[in-house]
Amino acid sequence: MLLVTVPIITEGYFQQCIPDFDTTQLLQVEKGQHVEIRFSIYTSYWPRAPCADEEYLEIRDGHDQSANLLGVFCERITPHFTRRSSGHNMWLRFSSQHPYWFWNSSYEGKAINETVPANLSKVVQTQFVLFNHSSSLRCPAEGGPAPYIVWRKNGAVAQNSVSVKFQLKINEKEINTNYSCEVDSNGLLKRKNISFIVEGCPEPCLCSALRGNMKGFIRVDCERTQLTSVPQNIPRTTVKLDLSKNQLPDLPPRVFAGIRVSKHGLLKLWSTCSRGLGQHTGYLSLRASPGMVP
Repeated sequence: MLLVTVPIITEGYFQQCIPDFDTTQLLQVEKGQHVEIRFSIYTSYWPRAPCADEEYLEIRDGHDQSANLLGVFCERITPHFTRRSSGHNMWLRFSSQHPYWFWNSSYEGKAINETVPANLSKVVQTQFVLFNHSSSLRCPAEGGPAPYIVWRKNGAVAQNSVSVKFQLKINEKEINTNYSCEVDSNGLLKRKNISFIVEGCPEPCLCSALRGNMKGFIRVDCERTQLTSVPQNIPRTTVKLDLSKNQLPDLPPRVFAGIRVSKHGLLKLWSTCSRGLGQHTGYLSLRASPGMVP
């Protein structure tokens, strides 16, 4: 008698490719599971500054844009990331007119009780915020299902959700406030205290936080402000600087040598030559000073 062994699959997970989409895509798995996505995105356009141009991928924990934020990604080429939802829905959104493609990317459903310990290893403990402007602190907690992140302000709970960002506005009263984020990792509390460096906006320019990144990148708009020289107190996380329509002379090669920058390394610049040659857009490669906070 011929005996044939037949494997019995009691529970299985099947990787699915992320479908091509233009702007938004809802990923769903069976109820009782959570979504695990592994992905990389890239753009073939060069040169380009996706973070400065607010070109990004946004991932949320639910079925639409109102759900909590799991992460945003905006590099030219990202490493492979893994993100997990708290339930059976995960919502992806590209910014409009994005230049990205997925590379070697897939998702699958994981049982809710199939956990990955939560950790805070990717949290930057010194972050930059703009004085008297809307800013955010970032706590990219990892784990599966998506861990709840408890944000504390001077020890009191200020937010409790899976969102990796905490919105705030630092003024004179808030400048000495202590913030932290914490997660429960299989019964073990893990916490990171987050300090911040407060940056001011150079007068008479306007500053705003750019969407779609996890580094607090800034736009500085000095258009039509009658500048006669380049401001030297530009925030360190500036990646977009508009100096157009001013009375600036032709910019010498080392005009930005005194500007402090973080190690993001690329500044997108608008300028207008005084000789009437028109407006020009350029990319400057910048290096951080030794010991500069990342």
